[in-house]
Amino acid sequence: MAVIDHLVTSNWLAANLDREDVKVLDGTWIMPNTVPELPVGFIPTAQYFDIDKVASQHPMLKHMLPDAVQFEAAMGEMSIHVTDHVICYDRFGVRSSPRLWWTFREFGHEKVSILDGGLPDWIYSGYNVSQSPSKPTAKSGYKSKASNISVISKNEILETLQNNPQIVDARSLGRFLGTESEPRKHLRSGRIPGSCSFPYMEQLRNGKLKPLSELAKAVSVAKIDLNKPIVTSCGSGVTAAGLAFIFTLLGAKDIRVYDGSWSEWGASDAPIEVGHG
Repeated sequence: MAVIDHLVTSNWLAANLDREDVKVLDGTWIMPNTVPELPVGFIPTAQYFDIDKVASQHPMLKHMLPDAVQFEAAMGEMSIHVTDHVICYDRFGVRSSPRLWWTFREFGHEKVSILDGGLPDWIYSGYNVSQSPSKPTAKSGYKSKASNISVISKNEILETLQNNPQIVDARSLGRFLGTESEPRKHLRSGRIPGSCSFPYMEQLRNGKLKPLSELAKAVSVAKIDLNKPIVTSCGSGVTAAGLAFIFTLLGAKDIRVYDGSWSEWGASDAPIEVGHG
């Protein structure tokens, strides 16, 4: 990336935390029906970005991408400017923070990075935490720009299934095969026909992304072609953004995130596949 690095370290953030143009956002999101043990506290100056609230309101799909008006209003309330360098992190490591990165990129915000290892790495590196998120004292007049990464809808996927689009599923292999129950109880099990499995959580080690050489090898083994258009999907659009982040790091240019993902597809009458067929 010509302007900034997509990934930053805890040491870099500590050295730049006092800069007025560095804005830190905690984007932790917890999957339904799970109770994970997570570190507590916030990186000093960090605000909390709630992906379920800064979202297009939908009765079943909880964190669909907001429209430009919603996003600009939220950024204004958080006193974020288009020239700021936004640092996204989460309390897992690098699980939901790519969703923030993708959202900012979708609205044309170039200066956005992810803290590799998130809050666990910040604490492990010996840095202090605050007990509550920061609250801005002033608003900004945020105006979004043209998007860099696009979304794709269920209907668009249905229209192209006969052309064998390259769809990459970030969920666990068991959920992909339909042998593992979905955390959202009302959903069918299985996958979008023709999709391939590339579990996002398997691309992490100790809460951090694996080295690019290992990620590139895993992509090659999965027979994912970074030079062709890619659609990423997951359970609800969170780790699909994580795959979009990985593929961007590896040089892919044409990436579309299926925002509704299995929360939408699995609840519909759209065709599915199960097993190893």
